[in-house]
Parts: sequence; structure tokens; C-alpha cells
Amino acid sequence: MFTAQNIHSRARSKRQWAKVAVPYSFVSAALLLVILVSFYPIFYALRLSLYETNYMTIGRFIGLGNFLRAALDLRVHNSILISLGYVFGSLVLVVPIGLGLALVLNRPIRFRGFFRTILIFPWIVSQTVTAMLWSWLLNPSFGPVNYVIAALGFSRVMFIGNPDLAMKTLVAANVWQTYPYAMILCLAALQTIPNELYEAARIDGASPRECFRHVTLPLISNVLMVVVIMCTLHYFNMVTLMYVLTGGGPVFRTETLSLKVFLEAFSHWDMSLASTLGIVIFAFNIFFSLLYIKLLRREALY
Repeated sequence: MFTAQNIHSRARSKRQWAKVAVPYSFVSAALLLVILVSFYPIFYALRLSLYETNYMTIGRFIGLGNFLRAALDLRVHNSILISLGYVFGSLVLVVPIGLGLALVLNRPIRFRGFFRTILIFPWIVSQTVTAMLWSWLLNPSFGPVNYVIAALGFSRVMFIGNPDLAMKTLVAANVWQTYPYAMILCLAALQTIPNELYEAARIDGASPRECFRHVTLPLISNVLMVVVIMCTLHYFNMVTLMYVLTGGGPVFRTETLSLKVFLEAFSHWDMSLASTLGIVIFAFNIFFSLLYIKLLRREALY
């Protein structure tokens, strides 16, 4: 039996449901896109890692056989170590360079806008262009760098073909391209620090080094941690730069884990092993993210 009270309660419940449903309807398209682009490939890769594959054809179920195969593969071990070395080697250069340049550009120097524009230029260059540029610069036959080395009376250097120099060259190219990212974030953080804090520190007799240590660093520590997090994930998943510049050589000295995934998938067409290694990379990304979040929370407590 419909009464005025029942009709009123139903109308109120519909309004409440509309208040809840309407906001979600606005984000539903974006949420669907995220699921299709991010989550579906993860589950599909997990499924492929549990089967044998022949090109893109899924074969019989083998469970954790692909993970066991990856765990026993010495080249996979080598790729993991190379990836960690590549990430660490890039970070120890990118963060100080980015912070140092940000400190300089935060000062009232002449032509500051011009220098900001020039220094940010490598960040807008793609990894492919960066690799081709460095390959030309370091070419042992006609590269400008080796031309200068030969003009000074030294023998030409095989930067990319030398197993001992290939990774150092790759790290240098990566640092050149990605230091502007750290510089921009650090510069933005420095501009949020009130000048009154520095004036108070100088009145108390603090030197410029002490101002940097006790005022600047504590106030931008969270931004520095964000830089480390974002750069770590970016470097660990990077493929294009090393694929174009070194191709993983010489003798697998620059074959990072992400590059090995690409080569296994699109050169050897071993989709099951590539998917397995992709899951390993995903696990590393989660580990790095959780580790940095824990460090951020610990710093926030202090």
C-alpha cells in the first residue's frame, strides 16, 4: 500500500543514491581506461607466465615453470644486477646535479630565464633522439668527442663497444637526459622556502653551508624523496635508451631487465618468459614504492 510516507522515503532514497552515483559516473570513463591500460595487461601477463607459448598462441599450463626457468637463468640474474647498478649509478649523479643546478638557478643571477630554458632542453628530447645523439658524439670514427681526443694526441676510445665503458656511457647519457626533471622539482621546492628563515639563520651566525644543511635540506627532503622514487621507477622500466644506444651489448653488459623483457618478447617471441620477467619488474616496482613510502612516513614522524 503506497502512502505519502512511503513515497517520500523512496524519493529520499533515490536522491541519496543519485548523490552517490553521479560523482562515480563522472570518473567511470577514466576508471575504465585505467583498468584497460594498466590492470588488464598485468593480469594478462600473469596468465601468460603460467603457460607455454608459441609466439602469441597459449599452450599447456605449466604453473610456476616459467618462474623456475627465470630463476635458474644466469642471464636473468645478470640483467637484474645490471638494472640495479644502472638505477643506482644514475641516481647518485642525477640528484646532486639536479639539486646543485636548482640552487644556482634559485639565486638572482643574470640571464636566469635563459639558463633555465637551456638546462631544461635535454628533458624534452626523446630517448631515441638522445641515444642517436650520443651515438654520433661518441662514434670512434667521426664523432666529435673522439676527434678532440685524437687532436690531443691520445688514441680513440670505443665508448659503446668497450665492455668496461658501455654501462658508464649509458649512465652518462641517461643522466644528461633526466637531470632536468630533478632540477625542476628541486627548484620548485626551493622557491617555497621563505626568505625570513634564511635571514633568521644568518642573524644567528649560520654560514651558507649551515643554512643549506639545517634550513634547506630539511624543508625539501620530501621533494628529494619524490625525485628518488620517480627516477628509480623510470630508470628501472626504461627500454628505449639502451635499446637504441647499445642494444644490450657488448656481451650483455648493458642488458637491463626491462630490455631483456623487450628482447624476449619481440626478438625471440618467447612471450611466456617475457611475461614472467614483466611480473618480476612489477614486483620490483612495488618493492621500491613501498620502501620509499615507508621512508617518507618515517621522516614525517620526525
